[in-house]
Amino acid sequence: MCGIVGFSFYKPNLKVSKRVLSLENSLFHRGPDSSGSFINKNLTLIHTRLSIIDLNSGGQPIENEKYVLVANGEIYNDLEIRKENKSYKYLTKSDSESILALYDQNGVSGLSKLRGMYAFAIYDKKKGELILARDEFGIKPLYFSNEKEGIIFCSEIKPIQTFKKKKCKISDFKLAEFMQIQYCTGTSTIYEEINRVEPGQILIIKNGRIKKSLTNHLPKKELKKVNDNFIDQQIKESIASHLRSDVPYCIFFSGGIDSMLLLYYINVLKKKNVTAYSVYFDNDTVNYLDEITAKLNVDLVKIKFSESDFWDWLLFAAGKIDEPIADYAILPTFKLASIAAKKFKVVITGEGGDELFAGYGRYKKTQRIIFKKTFFPKATFNSILKNKFASWTHDLKIYNSRILRFGETSLQRSQYFDYNNWLPNDLLIKLDRCLMTYGMEGRTPFIDKELFKNFFYINDKLKIKRGFGKFYIRNFLKRKISYYNSFEKKKDLVFLFMIGCLREQMI
Repeated sequence: MCGIVGFSFYKPNLKVSKRVLSLENSLFHRGPDSSGSFINKNLTLIHTRLSIIDLNSGGQPIENEKYVLVANGEIYNDLEIRKENKSYKYLTKSDSESILALYDQNGVSGLSKLRGMYAFAIYDKKKGELILARDEFGIKPLYFSNEKEGIIFCSEIKPIQTFKKKKCKISDFKLAEFMQIQYCTGTSTIYEEINRVEPGQILIIKNGRIKKSLTNHLPKKELKKVNDNFIDQQIKESIASHLRSDVPYCIFFSGGIDSMLLLYYINVLKKKNVTAYSVYFDNDTVNYLDEITAKLNVDLVKIKFSESDFWDWLLFAAGKIDEPIADYAILPTFKLASIAAKKFKVVITGEGGDELFAGYGRYKKTQRIIFKKTFFPKATFNSILKNKFASWTHDLKIYNSRILRFGETSLQRSQYFDYNNWLPNDLLIKLDRCLMTYGMEGRTPFIDKELFKNFFYINDKLKIKRGFGKFYIRNFLKRKISYYNSFEKKKDLVFLFMIGCLREQMI
């Protein structure tokens, strides 16, 4: 996990290059271990490093006679790529260098073989091209802006704002969208002049022009036999790949289905104690956490979140985030990160589990809507459904091309919508800002291209049944950990606590 910033010039400009170099300090929190830069007449690249793999020789930029690379993230199939690319001469043991190996072998098309979380820039010296790319799920952020001197890109928005030397104008349209759905969709940020690289998008920049392409990560339909062996094999493999690290890691543990799966499999794979950080609001929560972890190899660190914490961390968060996030869980997550980062550089988290296994309550509502389909003429129902999706995605105009056409059922479309919008534009922004404020890498085993490929087309009736989302996963976990009540209705304790704090203030 690192920070990257760069500038592609329309024509050489030493003065602007120095301004870009001055932005390094603004990304120090993302990469406190080391930094490096690459400068020529057409380009300036900066990298700040949080060292996780190849601690001694994995510094960036990585440069050879053909290319220069700055990358943020982790490539989980690095070892497999190295075995397949014998012709490429590696200079380091860094997982990031496998990006160059794939690009060297097959150009931009070769990048589709990457499995991981990443946002990177490759400078192709021979072609004079700059390639910007972001992973399919948008786990790692990447922003850019067109300036009169060229194009600036960065891991965060604030350095771009600093470079502009002026207050960025807030888009009235995006502000209205945020007030409606609590996050901003699509390539546009809330600022008129600053854009996102989309999840799965590749930008090729040359002579001031940008060529864009978008990776379709929706898998081809493959009917999978869903049994305990299949679920066990797939989840175990994903978690194992996300545990590759040259430094110790911990886990954020809530006691819910997703974090319980993580804790269970880390126990199975490592057979030694793992440190788990949990936030609690009352004594009942403490007793529950102690009870469900008693038979697992875990050092449980319980962190109290009080009413005074609410107001302190609310003010703190307002100063740290660079685009609006209406997710109340950001406050206890900031506190967890501040404490965990004192001992660990890497944390394993359960983000993506609700999208993968269909855990959100709104998915059950979708199923109820589909049940009512029998009461409407087909044309009328389809019109209602299409208009509903259109209202959710009015900014992107994607309901026709990227939502309604993907997946075979409305539940699959709802899941795919969240993968393309809610996940990268809310949950993952929250996770990135909370962790990187303290120089900490977050790994999300449930947001994985192999898991997505194998679980997306599982029959809806297995996902939602008897009023429970994640039904087949709940059954699976019940058989794995008999004393854990996987069918217990989980209360949103964070929400209830936050509402209580606000109510006390208003009385």
